[in-house]
Amino acid sequence: MLSDLSDLTGTTNARSGARDRLRAATHDVHMRLHRHPSFAQLADGTIDLVSYKSLLARLYGFHAPVEQALVQASNALGIDVQMDRRRRVHLLRDDLSALQMIDAQITALPCIIGLPPLKTRDQLMGALYVREGSTLGGRVLARQLDGLLGSGSTHGRLFLAGDPGGPRLWQRCCALVEQVAADGQFDDMIASAIDTFAALETWLTEDQS
Repeated sequence: MLSDLSDLTGTTNARSGARDRLRAATHDVHMRLHRHPSFAQLADGTIDLVSYKSLLARLYGFHAPVEQALVQASNALGIDVQMDRRRRVHLLRDDLSALQMIDAQITALPCIIGLPPLKTRDQLMGALYVREGSTLGGRVLARQLDGLLGSGSTHGRLFLAGDPGGPRLWQRCCALVEQVAADGQFDDMIASAIDTFAALETWLTEDQS
């Protein structure tokens, strides 16, 4: 769910400097997340139901505040990143409900605090790049759940399966990255992307007891 799979959208020739530099700068933390036990088991189709449900709950605790922060920052900075179309937290709620978690339990899930600041356009785009890259990567992982959840349905994996419009939204995100990078402080965008990945890594690996 973390992979930058934009090549699958048919826009390989749309790659340019800022996006490539972001990917290079975040490579190490990105790869560490791929090796996280839950993501590794998800990727090879061996995750069990308890572990999958726990992973979704942890992802909810990250994505809910991140999504809210992106909405608030884009409004405050006056940059239209189409967050009305990019909302995904409700899909996590639907998946958790499908796995027998009631609304009160979902609402009570712990959420990350102390997210990296999104006070500038560059910081906003660095965080959005990380968040949107996971959208396309999730499609691959969703297919690996056939053995656990059955094939031919998105039951319990709406978040990973994503929206059919996801590739177009990713292209728009990449275009915005290039635009903002050309006009702003690109080092701040890189730092924001690294910090966002690192925040997710810490959130997934810290003691949950």
